[in-house]
Amino acid sequence: MKKKIIAFLCLVGCDCLAILLCFSLAFLVRAEVMPALFPFYRQRPVLFSAYMHRAYMLFLWIWVFFIEKLYTKRHSFWEEARHLIKSSTLSFALITVAVFVTKEYFPFSRAIILMAWLLSLAILPLLRSLTKIVLLHLSFWKKKVIIIGTTESTSTLIEAIKQNKMMGYEVVGCLTDQKAKIGQLISGVPVLGHYEEIEDWKDKTGFEDIIVTLPYIPRDKLISLLKRWEAVSDKIRYIPQTSDLVTTGIEIENVGKVLSLVVRKNLHKPWNIFIKTVFEFILSVVLFILLIPAFLVIAAAIRLDSRGPVFFTQERYGKRGKVIKVVKFRSMYTDADRRLEEYLRENADARKEWAQYKKLKSHDPRVTRVGAFLRKYSLDELPQLLNVFKGDMSIVGPRPYIQEELEEVKQVKSLLFQVRPGITGLWQTSGRSLVPFAERLDLDEYYIRNWSLWLDIVILIKTIKVTASGHGAF
Repeated sequence: MKKKIIAFLCLVGCDCLAILLCFSLAFLVRAEVMPALFPFYRQRPVLFSAYMHRAYMLFLWIWVFFIEKLYTKRHSFWEEARHLIKSSTLSFALITVAVFVTKEYFPFSRAIILMAWLLSLAILPLLRSLTKIVLLHLSFWKKKVIIIGTTESTSTLIEAIKQNKMMGYEVVGCLTDQKAKIGQLISGVPVLGHYEEIEDWKDKTGFEDIIVTLPYIPRDKLISLLKRWEAVSDKIRYIPQTSDLVTTGIEIENVGKVLSLVVRKNLHKPWNIFIKTVFEFILSVVLFILLIPAFLVIAAAIRLDSRGPVFFTQERYGKRGKVIKVVKFRSMYTDADRRLEEYLRENADARKEWAQYKKLKSHDPRVTRVGAFLRKYSLDELPQLLNVFKGDMSIVGPRPYIQEELEEVKQVKSLLFQVRPGITGLWQTSGRSLVPFAERLDLDEYYIRNWSLWLDIVILIKTIKVTASGHGAF
C-alpha cells in the first residue's frame, strides 16, 4: 500500500510540474520571443503573476486526470499518451471557459494559453514516462503478476507484457492444469506448478495480480476458482475463449441486464472514412512537396546503378477488389522473375523461407545494390503518394495484396477489400518482413476493426523509427 501511495503522489507531482513548465515556457515565448519577432505584441504587457496567483487551477487538471483513471489504471505508453492528450485538451477547454465566465480574462494571454496547451501534448507524456522509469527502477511502480494457464495465448500475453514495460507488470511465473508442462519455459517465464498450489506460490513469489488463460475450463468450475483466487490477489484478469475476437475488435454493451459483445468495424463507418481521407490528403500534399529533392536523387541513383526504368508498377488489389497499379521506385533487376525462379529451384532453404514470409531474408538475387538500400529504409515506397492522390491507396492501411496471395487471404478478403490499402500499416511497424504472413493478416484485420485517428498517428510515428533503423527489412 505504501508503494502505491508513493507512486500516486509522484505521478500527481509530475503532472503538476509538467503543467507549470508548459505555462512557464509559453510565458517566456510570449514575453521575450514574440515581441522580438512581432513588435505589435509589445502593446500589451504580460504578467506572470496573473498565472501564478491562480495555481489552484492545477486541481482541475488533476481532477480530469483522475476521472480518466490516469492514476488508478496502467496503460501502455501510446495508450497513456492518448489519454493525457485528451484529458489535457479538456482541461484547457474548461480553464478557458472558467476564465471567460468569471470575467478574469483581462490579464490572460490567448497566445500563452494556446502555446501551453500545445506544449502539454508533448511534455506531459514525456515527463510521465521519465517518472515511471524512475519509479520502476525504485520498484515503486512494479506489480508482480502470475499467469494461470499454458495455452498458446499465454506466450503472446507474456510477450505483450515485455513489450509494454511502462505498465510495470512483472510476470513471476505460470501455473498450469497440465502436470507435463511443469518446469518448462514459456517465452522465458517458468511454469512453476499446478494452480491448486496457488496459495503456496503466493507466499513464495509475492504476486499481486492474477491473469487467467484457461479458455476451455467448464463455466461452473471457472466461477468457483475465480472466487477462490480472489482471496490471494488484488485483481483478476480473465482472457476468455473469444480472445481472438477481442483482439480483432470487440466492444462490451449491455442490453438491459444482458451482457453482449459487439464486433467493431471502425474503418467502415462513413464519418471515420471522411476524417481519415481529409487528414491523409493534407499530409500527403505536405510530404510530396518536402520529398521532391529526395525523389530526384533516388531517380538518378537508380539509373546509374542498373539498366531499366526508374519506376516499377505492380498490379495489386485495392478497395472492393479493384486491381490497382502500385507505383514504386525500381529496386530489382528487369529480369527479376527469372532470377528468383532459378534461385528457388536450386536452394531448398530459400523455398522454405519464401513459403513462410513471401520474401527472402538472407539473400534475394533479384535486388540491385541501390534497391537493397531503398528497401532497407522503405524509400522505394515513396512514389505510392501518387496512388494516394489518385484515391487508390491510403497513407496508413492494410497491405495491398497480389494475385498469388488471394488464396491465403480468403478468410478475411471481404473485410480487407472494403477499405483502401496503405503505404504503411501495423505489420510494417511490428517487425516488417520478420512478421509471418498469417500474422500480417491478423494485424490488418485488427487495424480495420480498431481504427482511430490516434492509431494512424501512432503508426506514422513508429514508421519513422522503424524505417530509420532499417530493422526487419529485406
